[in-house]
Amino acid sequence: MQGGRLLTVFLLLVVLMGISFYHIQHNSPMEINTDAVRPRPEQHDGFKDLQSQTSVLSNAETVAFRNKTQGDVTVHSDTEDMTNGTCRPHLNVAFMKVHKCGSSLIFHMLLRFGYEHDLIVALPRQKKREIIGGFGTIKDDDFLAPPGGKRWNIFGHHAFYNRTQFPQLMAPNTRYVAILREPLRRLKSAFQYFHLGKGFPGLEKQTPKGIAPVTTYLAKPMYWDPLFKFKPFLSAKKRTSEFLVKAKEHFCFRNCMSRDLGFAEKDCDNNTAVEEFVRGIENDFTMVLIIEYLPASLILLKRRMCWTFYDILYGHHPRRQRYKLKTPITDDMKSTFYQRNYADLMLYTRFNESFHRQISQEGADFQDEVSHFMRINKDVGSYCRSKTRQRKGNMIVKKSKWNDAFSVGKSLCSRYVRNRQYWDTQLRSRYQHTQNKELENENSVVQITKSRPRKPPKRPSRKPRKHPPRKPRKRPPRKPRKRPPRKPRKRPQKSRKRKH
Repeated sequence: MQGGRLLTVFLLLVVLMGISFYHIQHNSPMEINTDAVRPRPEQHDGFKDLQSQTSVLSNAETVAFRNKTQGDVTVHSDTEDMTNGTCRPHLNVAFMKVHKCGSSLIFHMLLRFGYEHDLIVALPRQKKREIIGGFGTIKDDDFLAPPGGKRWNIFGHHAFYNRTQFPQLMAPNTRYVAILREPLRRLKSAFQYFHLGKGFPGLEKQTPKGIAPVTTYLAKPMYWDPLFKFKPFLSAKKRTSEFLVKAKEHFCFRNCMSRDLGFAEKDCDNNTAVEEFVRGIENDFTMVLIIEYLPASLILLKRRMCWTFYDILYGHHPRRQRYKLKTPITDDMKSTFYQRNYADLMLYTRFNESFHRQISQEGADFQDEVSHFMRINKDVGSYCRSKTRQRKGNMIVKKSKWNDAFSVGKSLCSRYVRNRQYWDTQLRSRYQHTQNKELENENSVVQITKSRPRKPPKRPSRKPRKHPPRKPRKRPPRKPRKRPPRKPRKRPQKSRKRKH
């Protein structure tokens, strides 16, 4: 009986609770979360709206979004402006100097760039040496060892390019740059600068008055090449093997630009080897400048390296040598010269075409940027030549579409016209300074280890030795010195003035 009563009471309670729950839900209806059941974007046509939103973003926001999603990897084109933060300056550059192609200007610019950015610049071991290494090889004795066993960031001295050895000496991710010149113009410049006519016996005598010796050479180059001698260029003191090697490194007549970039002279008549050589340079070098188009070459270099106008300022334009003597070069001379210098002709033609092709792909504002840079470089040059303007204060270059605002002062004016000897001295002192710091750090570590020496083990105490007392030495008495009596000094009597 009691169990049946309890069951009926329990059933009544359940019925009453159900009625109250229904009453509450009926008075306040349930709110449904529609977002929870909304389909995903890829499941309906609303995904097109999301695509239209991303296309509305600005370029800076798009680049920022791209950098955020890709982490440390920044995707950018070579022509993007550095002011938008889309690229970082490239600091590892190997510049291959080519004789008589205006390469000294780029070389000095790179040395200043390396000095101001505190980079490791390759230096020859000998102070007066201009070339690092020899024909195709660089030995350990040819260069000054970088401090700390590091690799070079900047290379700019004369050297013969070796595609297998340079990657071992340069820092990772190094970009290679070279400069070229029209081959016949390069030969004329070399003849005038090095006075090469003296090396050919009888050439200057056969040359008429008022005519440059290079014209006589171009008339019969195959006849004159074997007759060249280095003796007229070496004095009696300099007729050593060292100076002879130096002269051979600088003097060249056939495929000289290709020789500096690693082409073997034995392959001059092998057209297949020439084609392989040019393709190798195209693969290895990021940029090849053309001296005939120097401002445009520097702007293209600035964009490729993500540099600034300040980095590519140069102190003086390489002056085109004015030939006082006439050079009546005929078409037959030109054809003979280009046939013998097929490697240089192919090298210059290929990269000259590539240079203009790259410029055409840079956009409509490329020439405007070149003109703007030329005006800035001219203004900086006139400022640095004027001492009165420098006393008044720094020159401010205003911000533009292609550059941020920067200041030019006496420090830049004194640096960007310096020669190789100045920069070699400055960079050598920096080498020595860093090496001294490393030695100081090593000595400090040694001092720290010495300041906490281990306690030596205790030794048993020894009894002190008993020494006999020392006898005092008997010295003979000193004899008194006999001095002559001093004569009294006679002082002059002062005349007294009488008072009236």
